[in-house]
Amino acid sequence: MDTKRVIPGPDAPARGPAGGRAFRTVIPAVAACLLLGACGGGEDKAAKDTDTSTVAPKSGGTLTVAMASDMRSMDPFGALSNSYTDNTRLNAVYDSLFWHEAKTGKVMPQIGESLTPDPGNASWTLKLKPNVKFSDGTPYDAAAVKFTWDEHAAPARKSYQAGTIQAVKATEVVDPTTLKITLTGPNANFDHIVASNLSFIVSPAAYRKDPAGFARNPIGAGPYTFKEWTNGDHMTFVKNPGYWQGAAKPYADTVVFKIIQDSTQALETVYSGGADLKVSVNAEDPVKAKQKGLETKVVTIIGGESLYFNNKRAPFDDVRARRAVQLALDANEVNKISFSGNGTPTHSIFPPDSPLVEPGTETVQRTDRAEAQRLLNELAAEGKPLDFTYSIPQNANAQRTAEYIMTSLQGLKNIGVKIAPMPIAAFQTDIVINKNYQAAMFSYYLSDAEPGLYVNLYSTSPNNYLLYANPTVDQNLDKARTTNDPAQRKAAYTAVAAQLKQDAPLWTYQSSVVTGFHRSTVVGMVLTNDGMVLMDRIGLKG
Repeated sequence: MDTKRVIPGPDAPARGPAGGRAFRTVIPAVAACLLLGACGGGEDKAAKDTDTSTVAPKSGGTLTVAMASDMRSMDPFGALSNSYTDNTRLNAVYDSLFWHEAKTGKVMPQIGESLTPDPGNASWTLKLKPNVKFSDGTPYDAAAVKFTWDEHAAPARKSYQAGTIQAVKATEVVDPTTLKITLTGPNANFDHIVASNLSFIVSPAAYRKDPAGFARNPIGAGPYTFKEWTNGDHMTFVKNPGYWQGAAKPYADTVVFKIIQDSTQALETVYSGGADLKVSVNAEDPVKAKQKGLETKVVTIIGGESLYFNNKRAPFDDVRARRAVQLALDANEVNKISFSGNGTPTHSIFPPDSPLVEPGTETVQRTDRAEAQRLLNELAAEGKPLDFTYSIPQNANAQRTAEYIMTSLQGLKNIGVKIAPMPIAAFQTDIVINKNYQAAMFSYYLSDAEPGLYVNLYSTSPNNYLLYANPTVDQNLDKARTTNDPAQRKAAYTAVAAQLKQDAPLWTYQSSVVTGFHRSTVVGMVLTNDGMVLMDRIGLKG
């Protein structure tokens, strides 16, 4: 799925639409750490839970952030601007209109001052802070927000947020700090959509000047400005001297985003001092980081690592085929094989304590291999024995999970499975853009049900990579977005969950956990509930 959240695992991008090559220059150092057991600068202290989000860092220095993948684009149209893999880098150069507080999911203001609905929730008014400028000196105003959102809606742009922006019917600039927004239908949670997917605003002047080149030379109003990009290796940003919050911010002079695709290698690099921090969706990282004495922040959100079915393409256009595969597999076995028992196996896209559904709600069926075999026999008797290709991104952990799935399924009759490892770029093109697959490994991380579940499950959404369509699900997704009453939202999403369990459009087996881990030299870290780090607040300890 997508929105706030769609990405690959074990460290999401290694398995989904975004990815990159390993940062080769750090491999010898990491190998030495592994062989010797420790490296200079390693932190051997006990794990800490200290929250340093309110501690002011010192001014100056270089902050190095390990990233699991390179970016496809630095504009918010081609980037995964609702995903932990890209949004920290986008936040560095664009800042944010609004963001989600991790503990509460509450929408928090940044450059946006307020976002309020009319009584019927069919139109909203956005107010901006005055006198904010882009790094090129042009005004960050309501016209710039309108321009960016119009570009998301333009078919030629092929924006990843095309499904999200469908909620907006029209925008009108009232004055430099006020934008009137008319929706296609009432939505009591539109502020969550903006915070999740529409918060990165481009300089219209810079974009109009060079639309094709903007993706590699972005201009925003963020705390940092773009300096250089070496594909598959690193990206460098430097302090924005005209930042709207004043000369005291941001704290670091330079931020380097270092591409380290392998999750274990990234963890060792932070531990040994080759990087200062990392945000990860690898299920093992919370345990491993604490064992190494690194400071951690953990957020559990909607979604998780999953097996996606193409619901419109044979053989999985038949619900019996989807159910058979789901019933044959065991989330606990995946956890043992792929995550050394350190992950969190699940039977639902919702966290166990989610206020959005009734307690105990599940979205996938529990293992029942006898019933799986019955369905396979039934399909074979109709001349449709199940035979399919399982697409995965090239990644060792993904390969282990795929081999478990293949072995488990081949233990049954009337089924054949072929694993197809693919380079990340090709995987992204086939699954996300062309939807050209039968079954695929995929991870999604949703900071909020709105717009996350809507754009991933609604039948007409361009971000519905499952090509799943069910009128009951559509109806309840519409109900959920038209109310902010907790009881009504819970009833609607519980109904969605029940239908997902029946239709089996995907098999989610590992909970969606976002972990930020860093060295004790890092302070001021605020991790939003989708894994974005607020780059105006983080820095090095004085």
